[in-house]
Amino acid sequence: MKTLKSLFAVLIILIGSSCSNFLDTEPEDFLSPEFFYKNEEQINTALIGIYNKMSDTRNGAPLYSSAYFTFMGTEGDDGLYRKGPERTLPGQFLYNPSATHVANLWRALYEGVNLANMMLEKLDDADMDDAKREIVRGETMFLRGYYYFLLVSNYGNVPMPLQSTDTPDFNDIEQAPPTKVYEQITKDMEAAYELVPTATEVGFGGRVNKSAVAGILARVYLYWAGEPIKDVSKYQNARDWAYVVISSGEHELNPSFDDVFRRLAADEYDIKESIWEVEFFGNRTDRPRQAGMLGNYIGIYTTSPEVGVSNANVWGSGRLYLLYEEGDSRRDRTLAPFTYSPSDSNIESPLANTAIWTRYAGKYRRSEETFAPKSQGYTPINFPLLRYADVLLMFAEAENELNGPSPDAVKYFNMVRRRAFGFPYTDADLLIPNPISDVADEDKTDKVSFLLAIQDERSRELAFECLRKFDLVRWGTYISSMRALSDLYLTATEPSVPSAQARTVAAALGMITNRHKLLPIPTREMNLNRKLVQNPGW
Repeated sequence: MKTLKSLFAVLIILIGSSCSNFLDTEPEDFLSPEFFYKNEEQINTALIGIYNKMSDTRNGAPLYSSAYFTFMGTEGDDGLYRKGPERTLPGQFLYNPSATHVANLWRALYEGVNLANMMLEKLDDADMDDAKREIVRGETMFLRGYYYFLLVSNYGNVPMPLQSTDTPDFNDIEQAPPTKVYEQITKDMEAAYELVPTATEVGFGGRVNKSAVAGILARVYLYWAGEPIKDVSKYQNARDWAYVVISSGEHELNPSFDDVFRRLAADEYDIKESIWEVEFFGNRTDRPRQAGMLGNYIGIYTTSPEVGVSNANVWGSGRLYLLYEEGDSRRDRTLAPFTYSPSDSNIESPLANTAIWTRYAGKYRRSEETFAPKSQGYTPINFPLLRYADVLLMFAEAENELNGPSPDAVKYFNMVRRRAFGFPYTDADLLIPNPISDVADEDKTDKVSFLLAIQDERSRELAFECLRKFDLVRWGTYISSMRALSDLYLTATEPSVPSAQARTVAAALGMITNRHKLLPIPTREMNLNRKLVQNPGW
């Protein structure tokens, strides 16, 4: 579906139901002199540059092209970065403020913020259709809010410039407390909701739409309601915004969990379930270079050019494997039940049932790529930023905090469960209890019991989608969960003993302390901006 078109042909389609890849244009470099913001073509080229910060493979590929889903440690107790231990990797808790990935993430996010600020300052002077201008305004405001959301959830107190500068360093700007940052994020995003098209109008997941805005707002408010701020009044906002997506009538679960991820690799959009995605395309043999490393850095290990080479840096955890019940279709998709043997072949060799400690994270599979020829290192697999299943679980969680395990909370929770077990989940079906898939009676007796069920379900459903660490932080269980994972690997004897390599990596996970709830402010930024205060413990 993502066919390369001319720049003009892509950019004139702003609110149509196109299935073409929005990011089919090579974005300009940061602060390029070609960004004059004088007409519609230049405005849209600049907008692509703002989006591109999520997919950029330059400067350490800091976000969704590789680092954020492998090196940064955002999976919490769902998986392990299997190599090392290495002192530069946030995922193994041995790093310091000079770590490359810590610095690259900060800089990329502020570059995105600065580009968004530039756009908002220049947009009204551009010669273009007013309706299209307002859509661009909405997208830009949302993306600025999203980059600030990643900043505040990763670094805590952060500078919050709302005007552009000549460089993205923002020297001599004091940090804003998280509450102020969240206020700005939600202000931007709620304004954006009124301006952007619906998901159906956009027609593909690579561009901001009303459902993406509403769903991410639900996520933002859940983070605000949880630790460290714990403003529980925000659960109402989270519930309401999740319900905006549900009540829109535009979304539904794909009956096949497996197919959700096959589509990401096969270049097929599924806007009903996969509401917002980071788009990748091609094999980097020509321009624009839009391929990423999903499926390589996180995937099933292979040296086969036919399958698609994968370094497979991430193991799913034995804890996650044990969390799945028999018959849950998500287990063998999320945790690959085979290896390629020999590694340079396409022969899938099944793993023994006892081999649970070092299964590769299997959601993103290079064997399902349809773009040819395949690159050795780069892939066209899209990254899912927001899925409908997540929205249903966010609604259930927020509703539970407000009203306990109400019928609506249980209903939407059970929809996700039934899809996993292959049972129908229409409103009529949900009226008839299903003891195999539905939440157990003892798990819906009170708010605490149902929350524990939701916490486990989010792990089963959303593993390796860069959400688990932040879920654990906001629930106040990050430190204890990671130490428990380390202890499990170091002491387990059933159903098998973890390998020596797995135990060595797990020992590093036990080094976690309270300071690891946030990343440190990078050393470079501390040297440039003397008004910055380092996060506690660093």
